[in-house]
Amino acid sequence: MAAPRALRFGGDTYVLGTTALERERLRLQHELWLPLARQAWGRAHLQPGHRVLDLGAGPGFVSLVLARAVGPTGRVLGLELSADYVEVARAAAASAGLEQLEFRRHDLCRDPLPDEPFDRAWCRWVAMFLPGLEPLVEQLGQALRPGGQVVFHEYVHWSSFALHPHGAAIERFAAATLESFEAAGGHPNPNRELPALLAARGFHIEELRPLALVGQPGDAVADWLEWFVRVYGATLQQQGRWSLEEAAAAEREMARAHGRAGSYWVAPTVLELRATRWHP
Repeated sequence: MAAPRALRFGGDTYVLGTTALERERLRLQHELWLPLARQAWGRAHLQPGHRVLDLGAGPGFVSLVLARAVGPTGRVLGLELSADYVEVARAAAASAGLEQLEFRRHDLCRDPLPDEPFDRAWCRWVAMFLPGLEPLVEQLGQALRPGGQVVFHEYVHWSSFALHPHGAAIERFAAATLESFEAAGGHPNPNRELPALLAARGFHIEELRPLALVGQPGDAVADWLEWFVRVYGATLQQQGRWSLEEAAAAEREMARAHGRAGSYWVAPTVLELRATRWHP
């Protein structure tokens, strides 16, 4: 039997794809969530000189910021499944002149984590795409030095995704999205399991912090979620889980929300999980 693979549809890429539209969605997502990421790194006492492992680095947006934070005496290693994203990320690192930043193509389901060890590890919206969480957790204990910390930003309640009031088509979109994630073998809410898995392997759970974003039509949160409906809606149509008629209904709901005072979006709820490796 073949080894389990990260959640994907054809080739070495994620279910969300690596198209130009998806990269633009990721850029918007990065800008929206960067303040919360910086706060998380502050709570983890990220410092110049630290060695940081970026798990699932995508096109490198976060890795670039981390590399500047650790400075030339530090090191950031971004591991990424998609060859397309690795190429984009390497070009960005070279353009920025960040010699402390390296990207490698890496399958978290099959390839062992580097044994350097690292001071910090960062993982956001990656565990949800893995068919199993235990292999990653097992390896984190080897990749981090004693006293090293891992920070996860992963979903704990994806189904909070909604447009209120009366976003029935958006509700159907959310259900189809969850169905697609689960059909491909992923875990839409991995942070329901990760704290216990880490604790069982000698990690001390430092903090569990819910991160819930709410936005009104026209603001950055709403733009991010509307973009997701449009970009991933096309993928759902290719899978036969979402129709042109449903997409049109969702567009009408989103347009109506822009003209209706009191309409608002709720993003899927993220849990910030910060844990320290105790045992050598």
